[in-house]
Amino acid sequence: MRRITATLLATLLSASTAMAQETIDLGTLKDKDIKVVQKLLYPKAGRVEFGGVLGWMPFDAYTTTPVAGLTVAMHTRESIAYELGLMGGYAMKNSKMTTLEGPAYGVAPDAYGYTASAIADVQWSPIYAKLNWLGRSVHHHDVFLTGGMGVTYERAVLPDHDTAFSPTLGLGAGARIFLGGGKIIRIQLRDDILREHREKTAETKAWFIKQNVSLLIGFSKLNRGH
Repeated sequence: MRRITATLLATLLSASTAMAQETIDLGTLKDKDIKVVQKLLYPKAGRVEFGGVLGWMPFDAYTTTPVAGLTVAMHTRESIAYELGLMGGYAMKNSKMTTLEGPAYGVAPDAYGYTASAIADVQWSPIYAKLNWLGRSVHHHDVFLTGGMGVTYERAVLPDHDTAFSPTLGLGAGARIFLGGGKIIRIQLRDDILREHREKTAETKAWFIKQNVSLLIGFSKLNRGH
């Protein structure tokens, strides 16, 4: 028994020595050399995304506006998409304008309210990630930035309902939450900057810079692609 034990110990020691002699020194691994490659569970490249959105424009000085729209986007790469968005809304007087029109002030601001717009933009999605929600479920999502151009149609809130078509710079940011089966929930902040021409005030001031900020949530679906 002692001979067998001694033989086993000698074998293990010789094997350990051989392994130690064969060890190769790879040097120090730097942070820049570490990369995480993650397989996309929900790829977008080569697919078309159709969707609808609902939202609100709560930050205008004199109006508050519920909005709804349709979107279609072509994802040419995982990080790049080209989207066309058509949106409409119904501008209503907010509490500030109602107060100004009341007997205490008797002033009616010449406010213009959002009616419709068409914006074509480019989307850049630099982030694709997974979120562990309370340790119960994992949600895949991406984060995107948008920039584009289009046109916005607005009407005066006053009874004359004067209209204005405005070239528009559209900027924004948002996130997609992937549900599976090509279904997506979208959350987005959109900032439209208008250069608005008003005919009825052309003699005093014709051009105005106006900002329409929208908070949007929507549902969209990716087609199956190739």
